[in-house]
Amino acid sequence: MNDLDSAMDVLNAMEEKKSRESSPTEGRSSVKTFIGSIEHYYKNIGVVAIRLEGDLRVGDIIEIGDDEEAVRQKVSSMQIDRVDVDEAHSGDSIGIKTKCPVAEGCGVYRM
Repeated sequence: MNDLDSAMDVLNAMEEKKSRESSPTEGRSSVKTFIGSIEHYYKNIGVVAIRLEGDLRVGDIIEIGDDEEAVRQKVSSMQIDRVDVDEAHSGDSIGIKTKCPVAEGCGVYRM
């Protein structure tokens, strides 16, 4: 084996590792599921009203907005009619705090 073959083996191994790191692995998915849209953003308290078209639970990771300017955060709490709930379902209108402002009409996705 010459030096060129050794260098090619190293490069191929590096490419394989890079490919594995950038692709989803078992138990960790990059799939987004549309679950609703922003009805209103209350800037004075940093809360959004979301009309759900899917299920959501406290602890879920959500993404609000498009890929370029999306806000991703964990749902630490949510309310329906000012009452804390652990889960909500399609048709519910919920309120959650956001870590930064978001625009009305943006899609909400569960990660």
